[in-house]
Amino acid sequence: MLLLVGSFVSVTWLASKLDSVDRDRVVKDMLNDMKRESAPHQPAGKYARIDDIPGLPKYAEAEPGEARPIVEEPARKAPRPTQVAAVAPGATSERPAWRRYALPFADLYGKPLIAIVIDDVGLDRPRSRRAWELPGPVTLSFLPYAKDLHEQAKVARSHGNELMLHMPMEPMGHADPGPNALLTSLSENELRQRVTTDLDSFDGYVGVNNHMGSRFTASRPGMDVVLRLLRARGLLFLDSRTTAQSVGESMAQELGVATISRNVFLDDDESLSAVKRQLATTEEVARRQGFVVAIGHPHENTLQALSEWLPALAAKGFALAPLTAALRKRNGWD
Repeated sequence: MLLLVGSFVSVTWLASKLDSVDRDRVVKDMLNDMKRESAPHQPAGKYARIDDIPGLPKYAEAEPGEARPIVEEPARKAPRPTQVAAVAPGATSERPAWRRYALPFADLYGKPLIAIVIDDVGLDRPRSRRAWELPGPVTLSFLPYAKDLHEQAKVARSHGNELMLHMPMEPMGHADPGPNALLTSLSENELRQRVTTDLDSFDGYVGVNNHMGSRFTASRPGMDVVLRLLRARGLLFLDSRTTAQSVGESMAQELGVATISRNVFLDDDESLSAVKRQLATTEEVARRQGFVVAIGHPHENTLQALSEWLPALAAKGFALAPLTAALRKRNGWD
């Protein structure tokens, strides 16, 4: 009998404690809900730049005080019809990924080609969407740490755009290139792991270009690791040329990796007038060189300027082209 009474008292005491815990939890949850509701609401699409998004490191691809000049090459003549891209040492006869995922483009030599690459895609959803809804084709370079990359990339591709991976790399100075960035201080094994993780973040892209990377792209040991992994996957390398000391394109050529460099940056100065001036420069380079690769970002003024400028290109005698078309023309590949 004493055991029975003791058990009853224990159960009653435990139930009362649980009720108290539940009440405390409910009150705590209600207070948290009230705090969230009273917090200032952030409307969708507020952030025009990566720098403005809360919780992410601050970005500045242009190094303070370092000019990023226009990069030009001599114009190239149309190749003989039988000329094709060289096969990298050790590669198979299977078409490389940069050709499998390339947008079809036939007339390489009829008009000067303009390839527009939009970097930093995937984080600011509203402006990323506006980028892939531009009158295309444009080439969209997704950051590997953006969320829902597979879904975003699929939608972007369905709008007739070519895709790339924007791989974060170490800059000069103290700017943070973001999660899983490639650093010159990493061991070869850790570097390989980071590159592989970034490359596996989504699929269907033609190649890689560097996000920041003014220190890393000047490092031969680091770029050797990266480019060999790109070659194994049949991917191209676009050297964003965030520094004049970059060895990316020259090493890619040595290793048999399909490669091309950025010619113009559209929005180091993000003002609308400056972006429009860079678009005019883009036209001039295309006329002189036969093609041009211009890189911009999903900033408000860049998107506005492009939405007005792109539809007028055909009437001016230019062909808007995916990056792979400019790569083929630059290298004389059919």
